[in-house]
Amino acid sequence: MKRFIEYIGISKEKRGGTILLALALTTAAIAQITLGLSYSQDPAYWNVREWLIALGNNTTPVPGLSLYVLAAILLILSTRALGWNVSPLQIEQIKTTAHSFAPPRYGFWLTAIGLALLAASYTAQPTEAQENGYALALTWLLSLVLFTYSVLRESSCHLPRWQDWRAALQQNRLEILGVIFVLLLALIFRAYDVEIHPYSMMNDEGEMGKGALCLLRGECQNIFAIGWASQPYLAYVPYALSVGVLGNENALPVRLVSVLSGTLAVLFPYLLAREMFGKSMAFVASMVLAALPYHVHFSRLGVDNIADSLTSALVLWLVWRGIRSGTVGWYLLAGIVSGLCFYTYPGSRVAPVLGLLMWTWAALTQHGLLRTQWRNLVAGLVVALLTVAPLMGTYQSNKEFNQRLDSVGLLQNNRLQEEMNFTGLNAAQVLTVQFFKSALVFINTDGPFQFFSTPRAYFTPVAALFLMLGLTIAIWKFYDVRFLGVLAWFFAPLVLGSTLTVGPPSNQRMLGSAPAAALLVALGIVTITQLLGNLSQFTRRLAPLLLTAFLAFNLYQDTHFYFVEYRQGHFFEDLNNEITYESRTLIRSLPKNGRLFLIGEPMTRVHYGNFGYFAPEIEKYDFNQVTRETLASLPRDQDALFLAIPAREAELRQIAAWLPGGQWIAEHRRNQPEYPLYFAYKLSKEQLQSFVP
Repeated sequence: MKRFIEYIGISKEKRGGTILLALALTTAAIAQITLGLSYSQDPAYWNVREWLIALGNNTTPVPGLSLYVLAAILLILSTRALGWNVSPLQIEQIKTTAHSFAPPRYGFWLTAIGLALLAASYTAQPTEAQENGYALALTWLLSLVLFTYSVLRESSCHLPRWQDWRAALQQNRLEILGVIFVLLLALIFRAYDVEIHPYSMMNDEGEMGKGALCLLRGECQNIFAIGWASQPYLAYVPYALSVGVLGNENALPVRLVSVLSGTLAVLFPYLLAREMFGKSMAFVASMVLAALPYHVHFSRLGVDNIADSLTSALVLWLVWRGIRSGTVGWYLLAGIVSGLCFYTYPGSRVAPVLGLLMWTWAALTQHGLLRTQWRNLVAGLVVALLTVAPLMGTYQSNKEFNQRLDSVGLLQNNRLQEEMNFTGLNAAQVLTVQFFKSALVFINTDGPFQFFSTPRAYFTPVAALFLMLGLTIAIWKFYDVRFLGVLAWFFAPLVLGSTLTVGPPSNQRMLGSAPAAALLVALGIVTITQLLGNLSQFTRRLAPLLLTAFLAFNLYQDTHFYFVEYRQGHFFEDLNNEITYESRTLIRSLPKNGRLFLIGEPMTRVHYGNFGYFAPEIEKYDFNQVTRETLASLPRDQDALFLAIPAREAELRQIAAWLPGGQWIAEHRRNQPEYPLYFAYKLSKEQLQSFVP
C-alpha cells in the first residue's frame, strides 16, 4: 500500500487520510457483499429477536449493516484527515435582504378569498357542485389569478428581460445540452414500448381511464368531487386530455401521462440539486434517476403514484428558490403546487410538509431570513389555502380525506395488534421489521408484489454502496439545511408510506423517496471523486474517469435489468389483468348494445376497470352460476359474448353444447403462449332466442 501511494504521487500529509479512505471503500464493499450473501426469502431472516443471536452466521442484515457503520466512521475520519468540507459543493448565500412591498390592495385579496370560499361552499353541496361544476372551476381559477396578481403587483416583481434570458442561455449552453441529453434518455426509457411493457395494463389503470371518460362525456363536471380511490376528479384531467386526443383503444393514452410526469420528475430533482449542491451533483443524480428501474417502472404505469416524486422535488425546488432569491413569486408558485398536492396521489401530501420544514429549519439557522421573508411565507401559505379550499368543502360532505391511509395504515383498525398477534413480536419489534423491510429494498432485498414485484433491490450493488456513503455524509452534516432536507425527503415517504402501512416494502407508496435516494447516491460518488481528485495529479485525472465508468456501468445494469431480465422473467404479469386487457378487442366487436356475460369467479369481475374503460357502452354481467335455468333467465334481445377464465372452461363448453352454432374463441397468453388466457363463445340474439330450457 505504501509503495502504491508513493507511486501515484500522494504527499506524506495526505497518506494517512488516503489509507482511511481506502479502508472505508473496502469496508463498504465488504458490507454490501455481506448483505447480499445474508439475504434469503426465509421468514426467519426478518425475525428481529434472533438478529443478535445469529450475528456470527450472517443470516440476518445485522453483520452487513454493522460493517456499513464501520465504513461510515472510516469515511468521516478520512474526510477530516484530508481536510474535506462542504465548501466544494458550491452553495450560494441565502438571500436575507428584504424586498420592498407596496401597501397591499385588500380589495383584490378579499375578492380572491371570497371567490375561493364561494367555491368551497358549493363543493360542500354535491348536487349543487355537479350542476355548476364548470362555473366552480372558473371561480376557483379566478381566485388564484387575482390573489397572485395582487401580490406580484405589490412586490414590484417582474419577469427577467429577454436579454437576460438570452445571456443566461448562452452562458450555460453546455449545461443545457447536458440536461436535454438526460431528459431525452429519461423520456426514451419511459416511453419505449410502453403499451406492452410492463405487461399488461392493470385494472387500476383502467379506473384512471374511466375517470377520464367521465370528464370527457360531461358526466363529471365537478372536478373537486371524489372519484375512484378517493382522488378528486382534478387528478383525472391530464388523463382526459390524453384520452381525448388518442382515444381509448389501448394502454398508451393512460400511460402517457405517467411517462411525461416521470420525465419531469427527473428534471426537477436536477434543478433542486443544482441549486443546493452544484452542477456535478445534479447531473449525476439525474442520470441515476433517469435509468432507475423503480422510477422507470412507475413512470410507465397509468396510475399517478409517480406524482409523489414529481411534486416532492418541485415543491422543494420552489421553496429553495424562494429562500435563496427572496422573491415572492417563487413562494406563490410553491404555495399553488403545495395546494395541488392534495388533488393527486395521497403520498404527495408529504411534499408541502417537507417544504415547510425546510423553510423553518433555514429560518432557524440563517440569521435574518425570517425578518426579511415572512411576508413571502404568508403569501405562499394563503395561496396554498386558496388552492385547496374547494377540496376542503368537498370533504365536509364526503369524509374520505384519509380513506386511502385508513385502508392501508398499520396504526389504524387495530392492524398493529393483529400483526403482533400473528408474529409474536411486540410493537417496537414489529415497527423495526417494518422499517428494515422498507429500507433494505433500496440496497439489498427484493420487493415482491405491490405493483412492482422486483426480484432485485431498487439500486445496483455499486449504486447502493454509494447511497450508503452519501447517507453517511448527509447524517454527518445534518445541521445544514440542505442535508437535513434531503434526509427528510428520503425518510418521510419511506416511513409514512411503507413502514406504517401494511405489506412492506410498499413500492407504490415510496416513490417520493426515489429522487432523494438518487441524490444520496450522487452525494456519495461525487464526494469520493472529489476526495480522490485532491490527492495527487494522477488521481485528479483518474477521478472523472471513475465517475464516468460508474455512470455507464450503472446505466447498463439498470436498463438491462428492466428491459431484459425483468421483462423476460414475467415478474409483473398477472392473469387477471391480462384477461381484462386482451379481451378488449373482442368485447368492442359487439354491437353498441351487445352484452358481455363473464364467467370469472373467483378471479375476475365485470366491474373491474379495464372492462369499463375499453367498452363503456357494452352491458356487462357476472354470470357465475351456469345452469339451464340461469341461462334461460338472461336477456335475449341483443348479441351476447360469454367470456370464461381458464378455470371455468368446462362451464363455457356446456353453454356451447346447449346453444350450438356460435363462435368458439380460445386465446393464449401473449408472453407465455403455452398457457390459456381465456375462452369465449359469441352468439347472435337469434341464437339466444332459440334456446329452450
